[in-house]
Amino acid sequence: MKSCLITHIGDPDGAFPIIFCNLVLENTEFFSCEVDEVDDITNEVLSHHEDYKKIYVVDLCFSEEIAIKINNDDILKNKVLVFDHHASREPLNKYPFIKVLSENNGRKECGTTVFLEYLQEFTNNKILYKNSLTEMVELVRELDTYDFIEDKKEDAFKLGDLYNIYGRDNYIENYTNFVKNNDYFFFTEFEDKILKIEKDRKERYIDEKLELVKKATIDGIPVGIVFAERYRSDLGHAIVTKMPDVDIAIIINIDRSVSYRASKNEVDVNVLAIPNGGGGHKHAGGSAIPEGLEEKIVEYIFKDIKWDK
Repeated sequence: MKSCLITHIGDPDGAFPIIFCNLVLENTEFFSCEVDEVDDITNEVLSHHEDYKKIYVVDLCFSEEIAIKINNDDILKNKVLVFDHHASREPLNKYPFIKVLSENNGRKECGTTVFLEYLQEFTNNKILYKNSLTEMVELVRELDTYDFIEDKKEDAFKLGDLYNIYGRDNYIENYTNFVKNNDYFFFTEFEDKILKIEKDRKERYIDEKLELVKKATIDGIPVGIVFAERYRSDLGHAIVTKMPDVDIAIIINIDRSVSYRASKNEVDVNVLAIPNGGGGHKHAGGSAIPEGLEEKIVEYIFKDIKWDK
């Protein structure tokens, strides 16, 4: 019988759990989604849970309403397992099938690391201990949490850039095969070339967007707001480091989500992310785009518009 994995669509931290499953689980059905879609997809999966022996939710967590539903069902609570790392979801640790671990002995965790620990124990498969995989997992962790080891920081950003270059499906296929065929991690000569091109393009994009940042105050917090579709983490990091009067960078992607970034120790982005239906780490979080926002923007521009039904 197959397993099911529901994971985040936005970055490598949502892709590597799929790579793990490709490596050690024979038959897994994958669902990749944004934060605001996880409840709907989980409910859909639960409606035919008899098709799966296990249902994993990684780098995401559904609402407490669904957690209660699962907890009240003896079959579901032994079938569903959640592995998340966003501190805003830690109250859900009271449910035995949910593990939210944001930090462990001073090291920030990501969905990839929390899920990997489980799979290593559950399968005891040697491939999950290969140096090539553990090296990449550490880079994913650093990039996702902004908890960098200085001599690995550049490689962490490169691995993230390749996610955008390859595209999600090709990225997953490439690194599934890479782990199978290599004992140690490295960037190929081809990747070094395209990463140089991507670095130049990213720097130009960020410079352009920095010119468009609008500063404001939300609930007494100085913020810098910009609309952008690419390089959310890098752009947010650039805003809060190059604009010392900004505590939280807010990057709005109309098609997907709102991202929040900070760097000062005393600043926690969750003070803005949680009230807007999101959450995350202290210095990196997100929230969903309000439903109907695109239509409202169009209606603001075109006053007499009438939508087709």
